[in-house]
Amino acid sequence: MPVYVSLVKFTEQGIATMKQQGMTRSAAVQRNVESLGGQLLDAYYCLGEYDVVAILEFPSNRAAMKAAVLNSAMGHIKVTTMPAVSRGEWRDLLQELWGKKSKRR
Repeated sequence: MPVYVSLVKFTEQGIATMKQQGMTRSAAVQRNVESLGGQLLDAYYCLGEYDVVAILEFPSNRAAMKAAVLNSAMGHIKVTTMPAVSRGEWRDLLQELWGKKSKRR
């Protein structure tokens, strides 16, 4: 299944209600992902510009987009999602493009 990276920022509402609803909302986000055929592979809570980086699988771009909209509509997060390919897939892509074997590192 294709892999996606979601960069997540908490909204002011999300921060203000985190104590009361934080884990409940996190579970709801995961249910939304799964309801669209996706899977949350891992999530990392961060310092800096983004509060969470989530690694997900979805059957299609369409499903990934639906999940981003559905989860953002809950009001506590803003989501930016992008497709990602593994290092091996990138190497294969370059090989297909230029017909050369890329060195593994």
